[in-house]
Amino acid sequence: MAYDTIITEEPQLKEYMDGLRRRGITKLALDMEGDQGMFHYKYAVSILQCFDGETPNVIDVLKMGGNDTLREFLTCQDIIKVMFACGNDIFMAQTVIGCTITPVNDISVAQKLLGLPINLADYLHIDKKEKDAFQRANWLLRPIKPALLEYAINDVLKLLDIEKSMAEQLVEKELYEEYIRQSRTASDKKHLSNTHLLYERKFPGYVRMSFEKRRRAAALWIFRELLGERFDCPVGYLLPRKTLCQVLYSDKELPYALEAELNRHRKPQKKLSLDLIMDVLNTAMRSPYIPSKPAPIRRRNRIYKNTNEG
Repeated sequence: MAYDTIITEEPQLKEYMDGLRRRGITKLALDMEGDQGMFHYKYAVSILQCFDGETPNVIDVLKMGGNDTLREFLTCQDIIKVMFACGNDIFMAQTVIGCTITPVNDISVAQKLLGLPINLADYLHIDKKEKDAFQRANWLLRPIKPALLEYAINDVLKLLDIEKSMAEQLVEKELYEEYIRQSRTASDKKHLSNTHLLYERKFPGYVRMSFEKRRRAAALWIFRELLGERFDCPVGYLLPRKTLCQVLYSDKELPYALEAELNRHRKPQKKLSLDLIMDVLNTAMRSPYIPSKPAPIRRRNRIYKNTNEG
């Protein structure tokens, strides 16, 4: 499919929305492409691809930037956004654009309620490996390659028909209201956008650590974020989570353990100096996001203070 009309400016987007309303469009297939830490430190939304049942459109979010019209488009209540597995897209919208996506009808929720495998590739007749390769492509490059644009548009062309078929089955099984409820719950979820606090959920084994180990784990996590931001580099390339654990439980002092891991596969001219590592680590250890006191222990819906008092 050839497609070369892309919305790149806010007035164009407003005109597009006005056109949808004039034609009485109340449901729109929607998907998103971007970079979630594969090429740069900061997450980025590249494009939104849309299909109203007649005409496909691409909104170049990267070129346009976040603006009030874009946020209105994603949150207007008179147009339902039909999506597949929208959780990550909502996370990206909240993190990058500053709003959620609502209201949403999520096809993956319908599949789950109907007892069907949760996938989209089979419906689109595309090999899952091929789909994964497109999703891992660098969507931040401009101009966007025609093959990527074609993939993006094809990803939404069948969503409205798929959702309509599943909605009919849900009505027959008296599951439609639950489908809507669960879909709306995804839109209402507030995602944590402060990456310096994600250690609580994402540092392996964090919940089972002693208080002192938690403080060190938090410092390591924040160190990695600060270093990634400094070099505009995906943090997973610098220190995978598995490596963070190895550093945490290393017999070496933190700066020396970090120096060894960060420079393990670097060429001599690319090695990071110990002074730089210590400077960033000291900044991390002064972070207000490091836990300052033991958290309460929660068991059987009762809260016990984490102290040695009887």
